[in-house]
Amino acid sequence: MQNFFADWRSLMAALLHWFNGGDPYGPYVGLTGIAYDAGYFAYPPPVLLLAAPLALLPWWLSGLLVQSLAIWGFERWARRTTGRSALIWLLLFPPLLQGLQIGQTTLLVLVALVLGEQNYRERRDVRAGLLLALAILKPQVGALAIGFLLFDGLRTRRWRMLGAFALASALLWGGAALIIGPQIYGQWLDGLNAYRSALPDRPMLFLPLGPLVALAAFLLWRRNSDDYFALALLINTLLYPLSVLYIVSAVAFVVIRWRRDWELWPLALGWLVPVIFAQLPATAELRIASIQAAVICGLLVGLLPRLRQQAAHEQGSLVR
Repeated sequence: MQNFFADWRSLMAALLHWFNGGDPYGPYVGLTGIAYDAGYFAYPPPVLLLAAPLALLPWWLSGLLVQSLAIWGFERWARRTTGRSALIWLLLFPPLLQGLQIGQTTLLVLVALVLGEQNYRERRDVRAGLLLALAILKPQVGALAIGFLLFDGLRTRRWRMLGAFALASALLWGGAALIIGPQIYGQWLDGLNAYRSALPDRPMLFLPLGPLVALAAFLLWRRNSDDYFALALLINTLLYPLSVLYIVSAVAFVVIRWRRDWELWPLALGWLVPVIFAQLPATAELRIASIQAAVICGLLVGLLPRLRQQAAHEQGSLVR
């Protein structure tokens, strides 16, 4: 139970530290007495304003509310995209489950991003712009996908979407400077510098299993080569430096979007990955390999039905 909502507790502790006059981007002490180094809280200043009301609630209650909202949005998006429930992914895909367990905000940000794209396709431009302005508050999750939508909006003259995004962003980022004070951005940059020093520099496509990830991603993408939004989201995930499992949660969104006839047994197979790697020495190399193996299992969920259909078609052609 020590890891239950651990990240959410650290976020709430940073907010409480800020309420008491401290620097949220500097070192602070968590709700259970754990000391965090400078840069552990690395969210941009607008998040301080958005999350401040939640800090008035017990941490477990605010965490449950946020994760429930993320789960609801994920299921709503999946049903509208595929006509199927995707809740089983939250239990069987290790990155998603880990994010829920530790109270990460990655799922919520991904939901804002994909719902923003869904509203963009349905020409609900104001809603799309607002959701994208929220999604950009955690740019490492889907900056390339957001950039693609903004570029496409500019190319197709979707001024209402662009205007809503610009206005919401100005209110969020400018409001933080007005309400908290402009010095908060200097503190944020100092925190980011400390945060970057702890990040790995190896993206998904590097060894040891990176080439296999790239091959599986390519085989899945080539049947969906006109979906540039999901491609941008996938590339963003494959290029971001690996450190923790939940950071690759976007793979689930890409697979669900590209294959409606997914088979779930590779996800169950993915649960063998942490079991197997737990028996090996705890090195950085093996930690990266375990994340890559989980991603390969996730990609196989969408890839295997296509390969099976292709094999059946070729076998039928030989019979004829």
